[in-house]
Amino acid sequence: MLSKLLPEATPSTWRLAAMQALTIAASIGLCLFFTSIAMKRDLQNVARQVLQDDLGEYSVVYNRYGVEGLEQMFKTGQHDSHEAIRVTQNGKVIEQVHRALQGGDFPWPAEQEMKLLTGVAGSKTFGHPKGNDNVFIGRVLLNDGAVLWHGRTNDADLAAIENINRQLGIAGLAASIIALLPVLWYAWRVMGPLRRMIDSAQALAHGVTRSRLIAEKAIPELQEFADAFNVVLDRNEALTSELQEANDHLAHELRTPIARIRGNLEHLHDSILDPAIQETAARGMDEIDRASSLVQTILTVRAGEHNALKLHMEPLSLNTIIEDIVELYSVSAEDKKQSLHFEKGEDVTLSLDQQRMTQALANLLDNAMAYTPEGGDIMVQLIVEAESCTVQVIDSGPGIRPEEIDRIWMRFIRGTAASAKTPGMGLGLSLVQAVANAHGGKAGCSNNVPGTGATFWIKLPR
Repeated sequence: MLSKLLPEATPSTWRLAAMQALTIAASIGLCLFFTSIAMKRDLQNVARQVLQDDLGEYSVVYNRYGVEGLEQMFKTGQHDSHEAIRVTQNGKVIEQVHRALQGGDFPWPAEQEMKLLTGVAGSKTFGHPKGNDNVFIGRVLLNDGAVLWHGRTNDADLAAIENINRQLGIAGLAASIIALLPVLWYAWRVMGPLRRMIDSAQALAHGVTRSRLIAEKAIPELQEFADAFNVVLDRNEALTSELQEANDHLAHELRTPIARIRGNLEHLHDSILDPAIQETAARGMDEIDRASSLVQTILTVRAGEHNALKLHMEPLSLNTIIEDIVELYSVSAEDKKQSLHFEKGEDVTLSLDQQRMTQALANLLDNAMAYTPEGGDIMVQLIVEAESCTVQVIDSGPGIRPEEIDRIWMRFIRGTAASAKTPGMGLGLSLVQAVANAHGGKAGCSNNVPGTGATFWIKLPR
């Protein structure tokens, strides 16, 4: 209930601290409230008893020694400034004894109120005329017919209660500080490690497959959970590595059989003049070419991941390479009713592998055209800076989910925007990244303004 009063984004540590602080404050407040009531009631009972005892002593002294003895006893006794005695006869005050009171004489009640005590045995409580204190008045009939009155205020009692409340407040503050120690322990041993575990899990979600849950200095339960989860991650990584190695090995082994099959189909196409057989052989060669391209892509990505991709470097104009590939794709863009533009940058010459760079840019354009709807725009830009050149392909498609920005560069991973009709097997961006890394650069992507597509880029050093 108390946690709902805090914003949803408030960390659990602060929620726990706030709830514990409110609980402690409420507990201390209730303790002080009921303690004050109980102490005030008990002190009032004690004050009445003391009043009755003093009345008995004063009456004995008066009956034996008169007013002089009464004054002497009061002045030499340990009487506080909040007490007073008076003697009345026939309704008139014949003697009044009290110490110097701050603010004037002792606050005896009015005459009409004093008459209420005529038939009352013991004492009676009156409100203090100048404050929140109470005045206790007791009376006793003397031997000579006079009446002895004894009055006492409870200001000393209230001061004692206030002092006790102050001490209880200090004790409550100390208890609050001690009670917050579990919160500090909770933040150090639970929330801190849990926050690191969440960061590790987010790194995993973003495609950092070698990340592991970190639970250093955590409670045993969190450590046990992190260890078990890391074992699962290790097994998954091992299985993934085995699968990738199997794919790489299979791709490597398929190159020769595929080449032989294509050679046989070419021989069949050239040696038999039957048009139906030639058409069948041609379709078979197209399928073999697609399979061969897939195998070659897998091997290229693998070589790029292991820094073993061989490049044929030569000085080339980056503007020229981009112009050629944009011109090549212009016809396809027109067929899909898409607008394809190229914004030239400064004409720079870089050491590049023309075939690999053309292949990487073609993959980016294939990706942009696949996700851009009819009537959409595709913009290719070259941004030249002092130490780097960046080729950007900006589309107007659905964009990329934030959690997929890193994952889509992995092999055989496609974004959620892809459908069954979207061409590709999830290798195009992996190849782009392999080519960029082989040239000493890097590749990446980002969303444009929400709802206006995405930007894919290759950044190369000058």
